[in-house]
Amino acid sequence: LADGAVVYLGDDQDVSLTHVADTGILLNSTRQLQFGDSGTYIHQSADGVLDLVSDTEIEINATTVDINGAVEVSGNIDVDGTTNLDAVDIDGNVQLDGTFTIGANDTGYDFRLWGATADKFLLWDESDNMLEITGVSTTNALAIHVGNFYLEDSADINGSVNIAGDLTLSAGSD
Repeated sequence: LADGAVVYLGDDQDVSLTHVADTGILLNSTRQLQFGDSGTYIHQSADGVLDLVSDTEIEINATTVDINGAVEVSGNIDVDGTTNLDAVDIDGNVQLDGTFTIGANDTGYDFRLWGATADKFLLWDESDNMLEITGVSTTNALAIHVGNFYLEDSADINGSVNIAGDLTLSAGSD
């Protein structure tokens, strides 16, 4: 067939394959290229949108899968093994059933847990090796719910301390 040749299929010739010179083959409109049965196919659902559809599973096997663009997931992500993420923006819930590590031993990164507003957060500051709680006020106080609270070395308190209840102070022993 010559450049630009068209092969029409069907009684009413509703499906066509067109040879695009030096490029490939064009399947017309929103027609499908099916594999095995009508539940597994590739097609263009809208201008600029390519759909890979399967009624059970789509499996990609490669040493590296390179995705250039945003990834939108509307279901679960199951990861078996190690996943390295440079930048992730997640709107929704994340459940981790295992260990979550940020950085390697002694080469960690700052880790921030945000509160309801931008000025309220819990920060592990790697450069200072310090846990910082920001945005605590008398109306939005810090509550620590533990049986015992232990300070390993010393505590510097700048400001007043209000204690409602009993306070027991004892000298530590080595």
